[in-house]
Amino acid sequence: MIKMKPIRKQIAEISFSLLSPEKIKKLSSAKIITPELYDIDGYPVDGGLMDLRLGAIDPGVRCRTCGGRMKECLGHPGSIDLARPVIHLKYVPLIELGLMCFCQSCGKILLEDKDLKYPPSKRAKKAKDAKKCPHCQTAQEKIKLEKPTNFYRGKKRFFPTEIRDILQNITSEELKKVGINPEICRPEWAILTMLLVPP
Repeated sequence: MIKMKPIRKQIAEISFSLLSPEKIKKLSSAKIITPELYDIDGYPVDGGLMDLRLGAIDPGVRCRTCGGRMKECLGHPGSIDLARPVIHLKYVPLIELGLMCFCQSCGKILLEDKDLKYPPSKRAKKAKDAKKCPHCQTAQEKIKLEKPTNFYRGKKRFFPTEIRDILQNITSEELKKVGINPEICRPEWAILTMLLVPP
């Protein structure tokens, strides 16, 4: 009898990222638009959670995306467009960082060039204290977070659509200055406009 050595593979790293609305749209094979699951004949409704574009669910049917049967098709994700943007509770600190460290007008980090010598975490702390943007000279009103997800500028409440507009104004180069990798995580992606539906 031959003894085989077990094959061991070492994982070097794991990274998690936020999905952009564009990426969700690209991954999605069906848009979910109705709460109905089956029609009157017991057939899955198009645009429902049992839509056959998400994968084959019964032995007698084929997936409408890849043509595979139940055991051949692993399924395909869908998507739901939200009527209004929603703040993702898990990523409130990321949104807060974006609102407090960057100018609400020009989108640049609230630091002078000489302060960029500090490491990214210290830059973020220093930028949060700025009263005025050193680039466009706009006065920065204090942003306050009232947990869990309510943001205020002065006494005025910020709604997710307004927050998203401000965060979209921040360039990728500016985000890198506080240690955010904009390719896998942008602050405006933490305000959900679309949900990924599992296969």
